[in-house]
Amino acid sequence: MTLEGALKLLGVAEGASFDDIMRAKNAVLASCKDDQDAVAQVEAAYDMLLMQSLSQRRAGKVVDNSIRYADVKPVKSAGSGTVPQWMQATMKNAPVTFEAPSSSSLGIQSCVYGALMVFTYASGSATSLPSTYTSPDVPGFILATGFGASLYFLTKKNMNLGKAALITVGGLAVGATVGSAVENWLQVDVVPFLGVHSPAVVVSEFILFSQLLVSLFVR
Repeated sequence: MTLEGALKLLGVAEGASFDDIMRAKNAVLASCKDDQDAVAQVEAAYDMLLMQSLSQRRAGKVVDNSIRYADVKPVKSAGSGTVPQWMQATMKNAPVTFEAPSSSSLGIQSCVYGALMVFTYASGSATSLPSTYTSPDVPGFILATGFGASLYFLTKKNMNLGKAALITVGGLAVGATVGSAVENWLQVDVVPFLGVHSPAVVVSEFILFSQLLVSLFVR
């Protein structure tokens, strides 16, 4: 079969795109599907046009890009404005899942954060403690300890340090936001609540609680 014969059989012009050739092939096959000889000729014409397009590409001639892989959908290539590789890796690792903690993890982490929360409450309410334990720097020290504990518990779940730090910071931000809203409503510096008179203590309690939830349930 000649090139002219293939073009005439499929009813397409020379230089037609792959999509046009494919549509023409399917249309002709639909009209002669019961004639095996005609089907064979259509397939031969299609193969000839496909090989011609491939030959033109190898020769450096411009043809339809979709002819490179006739039966595979084209994939968008990365452009100059795409996301950097390091950001793609971060985004790939960023999604988190939630799972119920084991009984041992629940017990250990509840004890750790429970102790920190009790210490925080005592530093903001007790008047008989030495000034070392009631200074304004104590909540910050406790939060730093809670932050480190959260990193430790998350990395024990085979989570990389960067992801663990990102999740911990997220939990801290949520706890601080909720704690600040509650403190603005209570205003413990004006009217003490359950003996607590320091706004920092109220916010710290919510941050520690959020860190506990993050370290227990996030993976």
